[in-house]
Formats: sequence, structure tokens, C-alpha cells
Amino acid sequence: MTNDFAKIYPGVNFGNEVQLIGMANIEIGYGTCIGDHTWINVCHRDEKIRAKIGSCVLIGRSSMLSAGGYLEIGDYCLFAPRVFVSDANHIFDNIMLPYIDQGATSGTIIIEENCWLGTNVSVIGNVTVGRGSVIGANSVVTRDIPPFSVAFGSPACVRKIFDFKSTQWIKIDGEEHLKEILAEREKNPPPPREAYRRILHKNSRTKIIPAIVGGGGMSI
Repeated sequence: MTNDFAKIYPGVNFGNEVQLIGMANIEIGYGTCIGDHTWINVCHRDEKIRAKIGSCVLIGRSSMLSAGGYLEIGDYCLFAPRVFVSDANHIFDNIMLPYIDQGATSGTIIIEENCWLGTNVSVIGNVTVGRGSVIGANSVVTRDIPPFSVAFGSPACVRKIFDFKSTQWIKIDGEEHLKEILAEREKNPPPPREAYRRILHKNSRTKIIPAIVGGGGMSI
């Protein structure tokens, strides 16, 4: 089936043994590459787009994306291998009933433009990862990450944030310090999401991510 994906998603490169469940509900932008052994799942298959992947996105090998409600990945995002993203969770209220029979919760996950998620990162629940952010390897994201942040840990905490007044990354020393920086940032706010997306497209030299980056059974 992988070889047939190009007909349905023109301009998108796919690695080997990629599985898409609910293709009618999955939108993938031009220039994106989906790595080997990646699984993309839509839980509720209706007339809506439930999983939206932008342009020039790299989904690393053996990653898993599952949309219970709505999942969006902005342009130019980079996912390392084995990234897990899901807004769905199994219900386990009744211990006398198999959990598989109890249904699942659903939410919304938005990973804005130009985010870099390291190896084995998990993003779960109802969260937004702000544009321009970096999530360190093995981190578990369970709450919103402000735009232009560096976060890591389990659960992931913001460790650095970009200051648009000084144009430098500032080290964050705890939650109170983060609140102070975010309050100060309102005086010199980051570019809005759509404006940032236009900046990325204007400045980027990358128009399409080749299949070999995601595997594709090729070597050079």
C-alpha cells in the first residue's frame, strides 16, 4: 500500500511499511516525509479532517500518531524516530469490564510550526506545543509548552525560552521565573503563528524532504 500513497498524497514521500488508518480523515502537506514503520491512526472516522500534517514535515521512523479528536502538526516540524503523539486515552472506570470495551477519551493536540521533537518523545492529552519549540529526547509532554521554548523531562518542563527583546535564549529557573518571563514577553511578543509560518516559507531552502531521510529502503 505504501507505493500507492503517492497517488493519494502527491508530493509526499513515504518510507517502508507505513500504515494509515482513516485516510479520508488524514491531510498531509506537500514536501513532507513519513518515515519507515510509522503508524498514523484516526479513531473517529467521519467527514472531518482529524489529523492534519503540514508541509515539509519529517515524521521519524517508527513513530505513532493517533487522533481521537483532532491532531495538527505545523509546517517544518521535525520528529526524531519513535515519537508518540496521541490525544486519545482508554477509559478504565469499570474494573469488571475489559478496558478495550469501555471506549476512549478524545481531545486536541496542536504542535505548531517548526518544532523539533527528539527521540522517544511522547505528547499526550490535550496540549499545544508552541511554534519554534524544542522538546528533548525521552520527554513526556502533558501540558502546554509556550512558543519558542526548550523543554525536557517527564513531565516536560520549560528550561529555556527565547526572549524577543534581547534576541537570546534565557535559562528558566523554576515555574515562578517562567511566569515572570512570559509576563515580560507580552511587551515584546513572538510573531503570531500565521506570520511565523510565512517567515519560515520565505526563508526556507527546503521545499521537499526526500524519501531517503525517512528510510525508504534506499542507501547512498
